[in-house]
Amino acid sequence: MADLLKLVGNRIRIVRKGKGLIQEDLAEKCGLQYTYIGELERGERNISLLTFK
Repeated sequence: MADLLKLVGNRIRIVRKGKGLIQEDLAEKCGLQYTYIGELERGERNISLLTFK
């Protein structure tokens, strides 16, 4: 499971950076805390499909 979380987190980071966003920008667009985005990208948090959309 940890490998999957890291894989998803890495993909989130790649897409975010590809769009020229910093974590704070993405967090604001998603209605989340920027610290949560960082934890997701590092594979430290599980993301729900509802949050992911």
